[in-house]
Amino acid sequence: MADIKPEVLKTLRSEDTLLKIKQGKRRTHTFKVDFSEINEKFVGTFTVHHPSQMERLQVGVLKAQLLGGVAPLDVMTDNIATIISTLDVVLDDKPDWFDVFDDELDYEILEAVYLEYINWVNSFRKGTGTESNKGTSENSESQV
Repeated sequence: MADIKPEVLKTLRSEDTLLKIKQGKRRTHTFKVDFSEINEKFVGTFTVHHPSQMERLQVGVLKAQLLGGVAPLDVMTDNIATIISTLDVVLDDKPDWFDVFDDELDYEILEAVYLEYINWVNSFRKGTGTESNKGTSENSESQV
């Protein structure tokens, strides 16, 4: 895989075309994390937003760039590319210690933050009627 710099991945996001498109930041979710058992500084609050259609496209393009344009050979590689590309687009606020491009940040931390986001997004989907988590489009807060 090519050595891709974070600033290269953000190039698409700064293109004039995308800046003119209204982004889907009306629905947000704020949650707290505590990974102090790993490192005492790994505590903080995150805010994510529901992505617009163009942002979903951005996630796909970033993922393809991370994978060097080839299909992933294993599940872990696909998961890492999905998590990094998604969080890079939907994170509005995060603790200073959290950087999706930090090689030293444990996968388990990335995955936990991503799962909080994806569970929130999934709460907007219509269920079969047996689920108790129906979700709302209002701003919400939870704690991991």
